[in-house]
Amino acid sequence: MACRLFRLGLLAACAQLVAAADLVPGRAFDRFISIWLENQDFDKVTADSAFAELRKQGILQTRYYAQTHPSQPNYLAAIAGDYWGLDHDDVVRIPKNVSTIVDLLNDKRISWSAAMESIPSPGYLGNASLAEDGYTVDYVRKHNPFASYDSIANHGFKLINVRSLDDFKRSLAEGTVPQFVMMSPNMLHDGHDTTLENATIWSRDFLQPLLKDNSKIFAERTLIQLTYDETEDYSQPNRIVSLLLGNAVPADLRGTEDNDFYTHFSILSTVQNNWELSNLGRYDVGANVFRVVAEKTGYKNMDPPNAERVNNSVSYPGFLNMNHTTKLTTLPAPNLNLVGAGGKGILQSIKETWGNGAGAGGQIKTPYDGKHYVFDGDNVPEYTLQ
Repeated sequence: MACRLFRLGLLAACAQLVAAADLVPGRAFDRFISIWLENQDFDKVTADSAFAELRKQGILQTRYYAQTHPSQPNYLAAIAGDYWGLDHDDVVRIPKNVSTIVDLLNDKRISWSAAMESIPSPGYLGNASLAEDGYTVDYVRKHNPFASYDSIANHGFKLINVRSLDDFKRSLAEGTVPQFVMMSPNMLHDGHDTTLENATIWSRDFLQPLLKDNSKIFAERTLIQLTYDETEDYSQPNRIVSLLLGNAVPADLRGTEDNDFYTHFSILSTVQNNWELSNLGRYDVGANVFRVVAEKTGYKNMDPPNAERVNNSVSYPGFLNMNHTTKLTTLPAPNLNLVGAGGKGILQSIKETWGNGAGAGGQIKTPYDGKHYVFDGDNVPEYTLQ
């Protein structure tokens, strides 16, 4: 019992240290919060009245695409620059030699957290949890990508940052919200087990207090993304809503649209560009930066050369794929030579981890070339020496 109390005390102390971390200013924003809802098509969401209230206060990204179906691979992609061909929602574990956005942020001492509504405890690694009624599922692991990467899950000092929405609210009241937050409402509030309207009303009611005179709630420039993991209709290209809100959005851009091409990989490139971070050597390199940031930093976006051909509804081959006719069993190596949106090369710890696996001449075969292409099950990545 004493040992358990000691561990709990240590976790609480670590949490306080994280909260007290010094602010690292960004070039366009000082804090980024990404809130994920579930399974809705672009046209249905933009026709919703509750969403329309929020839309007036932000920038609607009209060409934002999820990576694939079903839910889980999209979450995995957003923090690591690949989804490894995943085409299901079963429990997976990504080996410890795969780095994530957590490593990039930690390298620059930028505070971060996951805010998972209804998670039973900090760092919980179980598959799901039940609500107080004993039968309704509220929290699910498949919407928490941090639990699936061993480079996070094997380290308590990282897992302590995978916390609940209640913890986020306490941090908000104390003025200690971390600088990067990925938030997943529970299965009711994200619309997965309810309706589109339930999710948009919850989002409106949750966000409006943060947006109303939000310069007093967030003294720092805060960019809030409200997005979806994937579409409901698998027969159509995987175009989803992404809305940018917060006091980092200039007043003259509120109520406007951004027509550049984005996927969930753009979360990584945007964060890297804003804080001039290193890169992961995967599909984070080459992904467009949110225009509201790119215009401040001078980053030049471009359409993927194959954008019109990509459907993003079927997963490309990979070691986690069950159904593609092409079978791959090995984890692809990152490209150690790429320069990302932050203007930096690959994170040094990644180079040290993967450098010994290079072939003749120091080259390795990898699908990552930084050339802005996008891939799906019909437009598959090509592995070449880099």
